[in-house]
Amino acid sequence: AVYMSHIGASTKLAYLATKPLSKIKNPYIVLSMLFIIGTLLKLVITSHAGLAMLLMAIAFPILTSLGISKLSAATVMIMCGFVDWGPNDSSAIFAAENVVGMPMMDYFLTYQGKTAAILVCAVFLPIYLRHMDKKDISAGGTVTKAQMPQDASCPACYAMLPIVPLVLITVFSFIPSINLDVVTANLIGLFFVFILELVRRKDRKEVTADFSVVMKAMGNSFANVVSILIGAAVFAEAIKLLGGITIISNTLAAVKSAPIITMALMSMITFFAGMLLGSGNASWYAFGPLVPDVTAQMGVSTATIALPMQLSSGIGRCMSPVAGVVIAISGMAELDIMDIVKRCSVPAVAMFICNLIVSYVIV
Repeated sequence: AVYMSHIGASTKLAYLATKPLSKIKNPYIVLSMLFIIGTLLKLVITSHAGLAMLLMAIAFPILTSLGISKLSAATVMIMCGFVDWGPNDSSAIFAAENVVGMPMMDYFLTYQGKTAAILVCAVFLPIYLRHMDKKDISAGGTVTKAQMPQDASCPACYAMLPIVPLVLITVFSFIPSINLDVVTANLIGLFFVFILELVRRKDRKEVTADFSVVMKAMGNSFANVVSILIGAAVFAEAIKLLGGITIISNTLAAVKSAPIITMALMSMITFFAGMLLGSGNASWYAFGPLVPDVTAQMGVSTATIALPMQLSSGIGRCMSPVAGVVIAISGMAELDIMDIVKRCSVPAVAMFICNLIVSYVIV
């Protein structure tokens, strides 16, 4: 993902995806369509903060130039990453392979892709944000026009490069004789783009030097993500050793109508943990390993509880004042963090409730 951003491929993808939206007259239809495109881009740009900052550079000026307030436009940038989904997402991979115990593509196609509630949010967001913008204007607020975004310098075909791993995983998922995992698909995609860069650019030394960006990103990920994984694993194991899982399991198993209530309670845990910690991964990695033991005692499918829990952790992150994405968007849009949190809170809570209902009905 960092390499795609470095060579301009991610920027080209976002630019070409959002450019046609500026031709639509109703700004809130643009907002809704942009949200859908943003959530689809989340499949290939898995970093919530990375996606939001990319859309801030490309799509934010489009929305504000059409008359949508900066606060509502910033809310869309954040809500585009409200669902951690797809075969490239680390929390989804953890849910599929470590918690539910099934291949990632099966988990995505069977469960996750059907319960993401993207269309519901695409309808709710423009209605709510239009109401809030009118309310702000009536209270004396103003809307500032912005300039249209600039294109990236790389060729237009580079817009397809970030989705190469996703295409590989999807294609080979239909070939039973070949088992292509996410890591291998990303490495193949990285090698393919590297060869393409060697052919396109004249300075070969500059192309090879670009790999220092990848190495630095790996180091940062190890320091930030892996440390969270280790801490989360220790935390989960401590709860087990101290008998916390037994207490939780027995309590939830004794509740009448346990499946739906357990789903709601366990999802609330990851939702509020994501909000407090500012990280959906930290929340999910901490409490996800507890799911198999809880569902085993209750006699229900692991996916029944795991799926809404995993999605809820990302939703809670959208209204966290300490989340990297909220802090980054606040600074780029020059808005107060708590104003953004307040504007995001109603859509986040609505999507949390919708997530529970859809998960219970489908799973």
